[in-house]
Amino acid sequence: MAPVSIHLDRVSKRFDHTVKGEVYAVRDVSLAVAEGELLTLLGPSGCGKSTTLRMVAGFEEPDAGTILIGGKDVTHVLPNRRGIGFVFQNYALFPHLSVFENVAYGLRVQRRDEAAIARAVDSVLELVGLAHYGRQQPHQLSGGEQQRVALARAVVFEPQVLLFDEPLSNLDAKLRVEMREQIRALQKRIGITTVYVTHDQEEAMAISDRIAVMDKGSVVQEGTAHQLYYRPQTEFVARFIGRTNLVDGRVVGPDEVEIEGLRVAFASGLAAGERVRLVVRPEMIELRPAAAGETLAGRIVQRTFLGERTDYVVALGGATLQVAASDQYRRSPFEIGQPVDVHFHAAGFHVLR
Repeated sequence: MAPVSIHLDRVSKRFDHTVKGEVYAVRDVSLAVAEGELLTLLGPSGCGKSTTLRMVAGFEEPDAGTILIGGKDVTHVLPNRRGIGFVFQNYALFPHLSVFENVAYGLRVQRRDEAAIARAVDSVLELVGLAHYGRQQPHQLSGGEQQRVALARAVVFEPQVLLFDEPLSNLDAKLRVEMREQIRALQKRIGITTVYVTHDQEEAMAISDRIAVMDKGSVVQEGTAHQLYYRPQTEFVARFIGRTNLVDGRVVGPDEVEIEGLRVAFASGLAAGERVRLVVRPEMIELRPAAAGETLAGRIVQRTFLGERTDYVVALGGATLQVAASDQYRRSPFEIGQPVDVHFHAAGFHVLR
């Protein structure tokens, strides 16, 4: 089936709360998902991402706005008539049915003939790496295998759109990485338009073509993972996407900014004297042993070894910086209390307007 687009135009959803009264779960959300694209809705708990997904699926009806799938208005269309496949957080497998029957369930509801059902189920089980698992029961499978059964059930009837609601949250860290890679590979192989919901920033960055960051029911920024990481538009996005330092500075010249008494080369495009709020990622800061006899810029206050990198917390004037160092194999790590020179990579600065 050819991929289709999804459009949300000023979609809102309200709920009545016994204490707070009328509460907007989603407010004026407009989004466009291109044909074959994987868009992730990312945000903290209660930001409206799952409610938005459920409105696309038809499980919730918006109070305002329009939802189009493949150019067709489906705002008030029943879920089973929207051509969507949905992968739930808890898998929602039928415990009394075999793997084959779990996957075949939707096709039986559509009254497909047995030969066609057998071909489709065998094909999709092979696609998700579960060939010959048809006779297994859900309780005999690992969490990752159960998730793949849920994925197979969602795509077996060739839906126009595939929707994921935090599908990996019940898996351990290593299995989450493996499953997100499999989901991404499968989505690209079949070319299906996909909307994926998660609160995990790393998961969103690894799996998505584009990400829409949500906060308090609204989309606050959308773009690629690279754009959101290096060019956040708000302090919320800067803090939510990865680790970051937000530092205050003062423009002292056309190509220079002062941070905690240190002058750093940076073409801000702002007039001298202006105050700036800068986003500086931990890997864009370099630590060097303090040179003897020179003014000491910073001091190590915390060190965490994480294998591929060492994370430091550095006191610099009145600020505290997070620093990620990945070259520690070249030298001994800095000790807690050790004075260090702090060097900023100007290419890593981003001004919050």
